[in-house]
Amino acid sequence: MGRPAGARTGTAVAAVVLLAVLVGYPLLRLALVAADEWPGVRPAGLGEALRNTVVLAGAVTLAAVPVGVALALVLRRPDLPGRALWQAAVLLPLLVPDFVLGYSWTQAYARAGFTDTLLGVHWAGLLGPAGVWLVLVVNAAPLAYLVVAVALAARAEPDLERAARISGAGAATTAVTVTVRLALPAVAAAGVLVFVLTLGSFAIPQVLGAPAGFRTVTTQIYADLSLGGDPTSFVRAVTLAVVLVLVTAACTAPADVLLAPRLRSQRPADARPAAALPARPAVLRGQTLALGGYAGLTAGLPLAALLLASITRAVGVPPTPGNWALDHFRTVLTPRTAEALGRSLALALVAATLLVLLGGLVAVAERRRAGRTAATLTTLTLVLPGSTLAVGLLLAYGRWLSGTLTLILLAYLAKLWAVAHRPIAGALDRFPPDELRAARVSGAGALTAVRTVALPPLAPALLGAWLLCFLTALHEVTMSSLLYGPGSETLAVVVLNSQELGRIGPTAALSVVLTVLVALPAGLLWWASRRWSAPAREVPAGVG
Repeated sequence: MGRPAGARTGTAVAAVVLLAVLVGYPLLRLALVAADEWPGVRPAGLGEALRNTVVLAGAVTLAAVPVGVALALVLRRPDLPGRALWQAAVLLPLLVPDFVLGYSWTQAYARAGFTDTLLGVHWAGLLGPAGVWLVLVVNAAPLAYLVVAVALAARAEPDLERAARISGAGAATTAVTVTVRLALPAVAAAGVLVFVLTLGSFAIPQVLGAPAGFRTVTTQIYADLSLGGDPTSFVRAVTLAVVLVLVTAACTAPADVLLAPRLRSQRPADARPAAALPARPAVLRGQTLALGGYAGLTAGLPLAALLLASITRAVGVPPTPGNWALDHFRTVLTPRTAEALGRSLALALVAATLLVLLGGLVAVAERRRAGRTAATLTTLTLVLPGSTLAVGLLLAYGRWLSGTLTLILLAYLAKLWAVAHRPIAGALDRFPPDELRAARVSGAGALTAVRTVALPPLAPALLGAWLLCFLTALHEVTMSSLLYGPGSETLAVVVLNSQELGRIGPTAALSVVLTVLVALPAGLLWWASRRWSAPAREVPAGVG
């Protein structure tokens, strides 16, 4: 027993050391530079950018969380027509890169967009704080939905809901006083998560806010680092990055202490998810229509407008078949784009593979108390703003790695470690260790036991973690846009630069290419998850 214990302690130490290299030292360098330089420079614009960021994050949270809760309540109904289709539809914004989602809204609802060309109707305030807020709500609501839906599956009590209805409570009263109340810790956790991730959001504020002069902390950092020869701008960027870390820590630390114990479910592992009470046909029809309208207006129409913009010959002409052509795709599918695509795919492949190994390292280490600190620190890296990590890595290792793919890869590893760790840790929590011990007692070596006993049941979690990391790295733009140099642009950076140059048709074509690249592996993940969960759904209700 001594050797496994020592090995797990060694993995915990290795994980902490890697976290110190990837996150700790860069953040320390960030703080030291800010403390040394800030007294001599007045960071103009810091107050406005910080105020905009905090107000925006609060406004997005107040809107996105109720939308996510409503979606979770509606989509948990087993008798909802087309339930699987609507579940995929409401999650669609998560599969679309942030800046592509923001840009697709400009093609749908802005001046000279789809609705303006066909109906003469456009939203004048789309480019500005109101547009940034609404698209961020659309982007964050599916995340809140996922958090609350998982909590409802584990915590909901249909018997209590039936008792409330029998006692005379209406459907809405029952939902508020019973169903949602049981999931309140998850609702609060969803609010904290949405707030913190909105603080670090870059792509949507850059696409929709920067043209109207609306600056957040992340877009101000990007603007300051773009002025590479101005030391004052660099110090301001560092200062803003430190402030963003402090605000994020002030939100996540108390939330983790207060909410983490309340998020643990007491439902037995073999219990079936709690299903909602059936609803009247008229109510189901109304909910289906509402879901269709929501999905169509928030994602369906913008993505359709983006596709039409990519194949329409020129801006302003009707997007009819007579004006369709592939000229924009021919314009953008150049050797430079192919090189950027190759770099994006290579970075995503390497990052996903390394992240699965790192995630497994921490998942194994946290089986012992010594490794739980590493697991907690790994989770915290996910909520660190990407802009902050990028600036910290630039300060720590930019002297040797500035403008290289290696620095971008380090940023991916630092930011996405928890994305790989959580699915693997969850699978290990459900893995019976007695099977592994039985294999070792029967004479199997350590590697053989892991390969033949542990890996098969863990394969879905490993593949899921790999695909999640691959997808996220493939369309990551916040850190890439700050760290790339000549010859190290990713495809996401090429799309962002094209949008900033005002190339509408080519940008739409590049956005379509990137979205398809993300959608294909996402579809594979969706298919695989449904296939692996199919046997559990097919068990008759009376069995077991």
